[in-house]
Amino acid sequence: MRWVKKLCMKGLTAMALADLSAAAMEVNPPPSPPTNQVIAIMGARLIDGRGGDPLPDSVVIVQGKRITAVGEPGQVEIPQGAEIVQAQGMSLLPGLLDSHFHSQYNTNTPVTYQLHHGITSFRDPGHPLRFYDPVKTTNAPMPRVFLCGAHLDGPPTVWPDQAVVIESAEQARRTVHSHVDRGASAIKVYFRLELAHIRAACEAAQERGVPVTAHLELVNVPDAVWAGVRGIEHVTSFGTALASPENVARFTEAVRADSSARRELRHWLWSTIDLQNNPALQPLLKLLLTKRVTISPTLAIFERRAGIKEGTAAQAAAFETMKAFVGVCHQAGVPIVVGSHTSAPFAEKGRAYQREMELLIECGMNPLEVIRAGSLETARFFQIEDRLGTVEIGKEADLILVSGDPSQNLEAMKQIERVLLNGKWIELPE
Repeated sequence: MRWVKKLCMKGLTAMALADLSAAAMEVNPPPSPPTNQVIAIMGARLIDGRGGDPLPDSVVIVQGKRITAVGEPGQVEIPQGAEIVQAQGMSLLPGLLDSHFHSQYNTNTPVTYQLHHGITSFRDPGHPLRFYDPVKTTNAPMPRVFLCGAHLDGPPTVWPDQAVVIESAEQARRTVHSHVDRGASAIKVYFRLELAHIRAACEAAQERGVPVTAHLELVNVPDAVWAGVRGIEHVTSFGTALASPENVARFTEAVRADSSARRELRHWLWSTIDLQNNPALQPLLKLLLTKRVTISPTLAIFERRAGIKEGTAAQAAAFETMKAFVGVCHQAGVPIVVGSHTSAPFAEKGRAYQREMELLIECGMNPLEVIRAGSLETARFFQIEDRLGTVEIGKEADLILVSGDPSQNLEAMKQIERVLLNGKWIELPE
């Protein structure tokens, strides 16, 4: 990683570097199978997560917890004694990663909403570390869990039970170091946190080699990016960067007075945004690209349809603008990742992630690009692309088998047949 190289040049000890590299670890590393266990998955259509064309007929060898060979029949030697999995008619993909999922003192939801649907890793952006104590101690198979710790917010905090209320730059720095010391692999800042305190948090996070991601509705996105934020949670965070000054003033005044006002006003604000003739759009895209900022749009939780579930025509139009903005960002090359936010109004229970993938298709991404967003790009967002996110030799074996061909139709992603977590098959419900 670039930051490790930079810190090495500053003379950090090997022990300090080891502590820093541990910051990208899940809090619940799954158990490893015996190193002499070998699995040969044969005949599947291989979609490796990098975005290229599928390999129609593949052989993938897993020994212990790692992928040791990937190729076509006749090119890969099948080790003697290997467990042979005939996967004709199925597609083999890397385990999916969810950039935005919440749970609380629960070992059931991460399994039924995530692991059983092919999501082998997720990050909770901004809940206290203690919420995941049961996940750390259970013997049940669990997706890999990456945490940010309690989000950093300013007074009056929006979610008192989920936040650390920051009132000084020094407190922001101390909180970041404390979170990382206790297992956080990223830091989340919230929309009431002052810009100066966001900057202090980003400086401390950079020292520890972890990224800062942000839910921004009062702080302007460009200001936060210049302060060091490298991830943006929710497409609605961009409203104040794209709307007219007078509409931004109306929105911010109302939300500063009452945080809950954002629930109605965010769609109103987006209904006023014109992307076709917007002087802020190109400078914003250039900044996002220059700083390599990743967007987790969580579109599914903002989906509105006119006349359905009390949705209005104005809200539906606002949602179309949100999708159009995500499409523009994708076309410009801004990294997009997949985040479910656990549940969504137009998703079946446990399928918010799949609905998010469908909405990214509506934004103009093709199925392979969406799969890449949910695998390699999210692994990069987590800083774990060296070991997860693609089907490649040397990677840890988080793999899924699905019926059909999701490179042509993402509906196939709802047909999870088998899940391999760290080289071990997970028992799925009927």
